[in-house]
Amino acid sequence: MKAMFRKNPLLTAGLIILILVILLAVLVPVFSPYSYQAQDVDRQNLSSSVSHIFGTDKFGRDIFVRVWYGTRISLLVGLGSTAICGLFGILYGSAAGYAGGKTDLILMRLADIIDAIPSLLYVILITLALGANVGSILLGICISGWIDLARIVRGEVMRLKTREYCIAARMTGATAGRILRRYILPNGAGPVIVNITFMVPKAIFTEAFLSFVGAGISAPAASLGTLIQDARSQMLVYPAQILYPILILCILLLSMNLIGAGVEAGENQSEARMFISFSQGKGYRG
Repeated sequence: MKAMFRKNPLLTAGLIILILVILLAVLVPVFSPYSYQAQDVDRQNLSSSVSHIFGTDKFGRDIFVRVWYGTRISLLVGLGSTAICGLFGILYGSAAGYAGGKTDLILMRLADIIDAIPSLLYVILITLALGANVGSILLGICISGWIDLARIVRGEVMRLKTREYCIAARMTGATAGRILRRYILPNGAGPVIVNITFMVPKAIFTEAFLSFVGAGISAPAASLGTLIQDARSQMLVYPAQILYPILILCILLLSMNLIGAGVEAGENQSEARMFISFSQGKGYRG
């Protein structure tokens, strides 16, 4: 395990940053003496200090607490939507790729119809209908967020289901579910894991963008996008109020992308080692 992290600095750096961000997002709102929504007219627009690390906003609310509370919501949206889209995408793509024929054609054409409408439009329509909250954001993202993953899983399943070990498993009477679970999905996990990893920052950015334009999380809750939107009116007079949530959002997205790049690099190294091992074997004919 230690050797793996030493050989993959991108993954190591991304995990360290992400763990620190998660810890701060969980602990700061719990142990801080200030509430993310408590207003104090005597402490409006204060600059950074020992008592208010990021200062206060135009309502006297502590920005440090609000930023980490907003990070918690952004992480919830990113990780929650990725878990839902990942599970559904794997199941849908596996069913389409393994069944093949007309079943595959029907399932993938349905996916194409859903994907024809921009994903942002789904989110905006659902938030208008159900209200601007975390649940509606998750639902809107998950309507079409699984389709790209399903296509990748389908391609991997179609590629691997004709391999000798899968044919042998079918001949011994193994069910489709067992073949997928034991032989196909583990051997095709590399591209799937890479795609799932990059889904997290995409969902976080989508939520932040929607909150920034006023179609995301509504008050009193606040995501990082909401904080950036709230501070926009103060940007020229108190620029620090908008810089802090932007900085934390960039750090969060950077950690996720570093993890994704690290996983992708690790997968490429694994494939290279497999090729070298095969080329040096007795069965290789150069």
